[in-house]
This record gives sequence, C-alpha cells and structure tokens, in this order.
Amino acid sequence: MKIRLILLPVVTLLCISTSALALFKAGDRAPDFSGLTLDEQSIKLSDLKGKMLLVEMGATWCPSCNELAHQIDGLRDYLKQKEISFVSVYLADSAEDIRTHTKDEALRPADLVMIDSGEARSNYNIFSIPRLLLIDENFEIVFDEMPLNRKQIRQRIEKHRPTE
Repeated sequence: MKIRLILLPVVTLLCISTSALALFKAGDRAPDFSGLTLDEQSIKLSDLKGKMLLVEMGATWCPSCNELAHQIDGLRDYLKQKEISFVSVYLADSAEDIRTHTKDEALRPADLVMIDSGEARSNYNIFSIPRLLLIDENFEIVFDEMPLNRKQIRQRIEKHRPTE
C-alpha cells in the first residue's frame, strides 16, 4: 500500500511532464496568439502570415534567453538576406523593461517585439525558456527547439531555405 501511495504521484508527474515536454513538429500549424507591441498596439502573430518568421520566446531576466538573443543578433544580416523576420516575444516583461534590457545588452531591436498577454505561454505550452521557432509563410512550424547557437540556427534555416 505504501509503495502505491509513493508511485502514484511519481507516475502522474511523469505523464504530465511527458505531455508538457512535447514541442511542435515540423508541419504543425503554428498556434496564433495576440500581444502588444512596445508602442502598446495590439497585434496577432498571424498578422505576419505570408512571411517567414524566426520567433524567440523568453524574458529579460533569463540568462539563457539573453545568450540566445545575442546569438540571433549575430545572424540579423543573414536573416535579412533570407527574408526572415525576427520576432521577439517577451513572456513576463513590461515595455520599459524590454527597452532598458535591449539597450543594456546592446541588442538591435527585433523586427517585431511582442509582449505576451498569456496566450503565447498557453498556446505554445511554454514550460521552459528560451524557445525558438521557425514558422514558414503558410504559418506552419519548420522547427521548434530549445536554445541553439548561431551555427545551429543557420543550419536549420539552410535546410528549409538553402542559399542559392
């Protein structure tokens, strides 16, 4: 009886964790969400349908998110050449925090900065940050991965949009 009482929470936690760890697969439809721009304008991610999007989800206080932001910053010219818009989604920050952070970290602002209203966290089942997604023009997931370095990001993009 004692073993059952101990095993039940462990098994339950494993089941919950397994489903929570599920990232989206290539070809999955990208869930939509809304948020605010730094100028407090309402916007939906789907407003950008028709463009290739590199979407970073994170927070200003997250060291891994900052590292990923610097990796992406080093790819900005490459992204522009590939006609990929960079969208940075902040999950737990104010516009002022984001402006200060971008300046303090010497980062170029993303093509679009979105402040999550909670929908991104929910629709993308965010359990860990940062999160990086490439979404194609048809609003389908190309990749959905945890932190990558500059070289890995470039390799993933090249698979989908090779240099001619």
